[in-house]
Amino acid sequence: MRMARWSARLLCYNYDVVYRPGSENCIADCLSRLPLSADQDACADSEPEFVAMLSAALTAVSPADFASASSSCPELSALRLQLMNGFPRSSAALPENLRPYFRLREEFSVQHDYVFRGSRLVVPVSLRHQLIILAHEGHQGNVRTKQRLRDLYWWPGMDDQVTQHVKGCQLCQSCDKTALPAAAPLVPVPFPSLPWEKVAIDVVGPFETAVWDCRYAITMVDYHSKWPEVGFAASVTSETVISFLSSVFSRFGNPQTVVSDNGSQFTSAEFAAFLRSRDIKHIRTSVYHPAANGAVERFHRVLKSCIQGAILEKKSWRQTVTNFLQVYRSTPHSTTEVSPCELLLGRKMRTRLHVLLPDPQDSAVTRLADSVAAKQNKMKLYTDKRRGARVPTFQEGECVRVRKPTHVLKSHPRFSEPLRVMKQLAPGTYLLEDGRKWHASRLAHSNIPAKKGFESPALDLLHVDTPDVVQPNTAAQAPVITGRVRRPPRWLEDYVK
Repeated sequence: MRMARWSARLLCYNYDVVYRPGSENCIADCLSRLPLSADQDACADSEPEFVAMLSAALTAVSPADFASASSSCPELSALRLQLMNGFPRSSAALPENLRPYFRLREEFSVQHDYVFRGSRLVVPVSLRHQLIILAHEGHQGNVRTKQRLRDLYWWPGMDDQVTQHVKGCQLCQSCDKTALPAAAPLVPVPFPSLPWEKVAIDVVGPFETAVWDCRYAITMVDYHSKWPEVGFAASVTSETVISFLSSVFSRFGNPQTVVSDNGSQFTSAEFAAFLRSRDIKHIRTSVYHPAANGAVERFHRVLKSCIQGAILEKKSWRQTVTNFLQVYRSTPHSTTEVSPCELLLGRKMRTRLHVLLPDPQDSAVTRLADSVAAKQNKMKLYTDKRRGARVPTFQEGECVRVRKPTHVLKSHPRFSEPLRVMKQLAPGTYLLEDGRKWHASRLAHSNIPAKKGFESPALDLLHVDTPDVVQPNTAAQAPVITGRVRRPPRWLEDYVK
């Protein structure tokens, strides 16, 4: 991508490429022209000594240097004196620095002021670090450095000191092929509670054998429903990605979170402003860790297989991917065990594989309806138990009384005259002989038979409407007069005059 941008910028110039050797290419760089700060000037006096220390070659240890260091070492001087006088029976009687020698006291000897353990020299404290550096020449690793020292020298804790030195060697840590990073435990991504709440976006390509407008593919996957979206482009810039997202968001709405890697398309100020304008949170994965965006990376494997099939069959990439997306969206996902279409759109997708319409009994909408029905049934049982509800047992031809729905005076009756049940319209809903539909919660058994020649009351009482069509009643029109109109209570109209 960087070379392509440079080439595009140079298209407007006519130039000749001339080779210049590196020794002649004296171009000023930023580091050579940076002004020195006050802190750097303050430590300028110590700079020559520091450079000299780094550049000085480590010399070998001569016999004279070794003898001088051995004679001036307090630890070896005490060891020689102890060997001449003999070791005590217990190491507790020895000084702290001589206790490591007690276990091997029979192996030490003194020759010409040199202390030997067998045939190996015991190294004074001041030369131990220098000998470790000499043995580590070539950076052959921990084992070979120890082998070089063990052939010639010995001192207490030599192996541990060599190990610590090799572990602290920066060159060994940078070039050691055996120093592999340990695999971290897998951290599953929390499953979003709603569809299109969290989506992942990425770019795959370039495809070398593709036409110019299909060299890159912009992919998006919904974390909840696993619904994929794919868009092809000739080049991938922030503007291209924003155009793709705008098209997708116009169909499904804005998600709450977008997860992407650290590509330049997703880290630009233009992309950040686009997400900020839509109140979308942007999460970038760890650098060079594509597994953190595994939802879309796993989809890339399937998408590449589809593209390889299109290449072998010599078909159009766009048409092949379009057909593939329909199949992918209508197939149950291995994680959710439900198709992406059901989770995102709430229904099954009809494809060329279906002979009949998809069965709605297995759709997500039906399962949601079943869940709502179960909750409603639970509330019904609770309410019926709290209210002491009973199943109505009114039969056709039975006489009932209607409880007046409005407030009545204490001296007035609370129920109407007996009415005959004509028909049961629905569970708990009855058609009475006055032509109105009543709910069972307003009816009570009547031991008095209904009067013959029943006439419909002038005004409606409270009744329950059902889908059944019943001939409406005609209410009596009150005469229009000037002044205040005094109307009797409505419950008085329940009686037949």
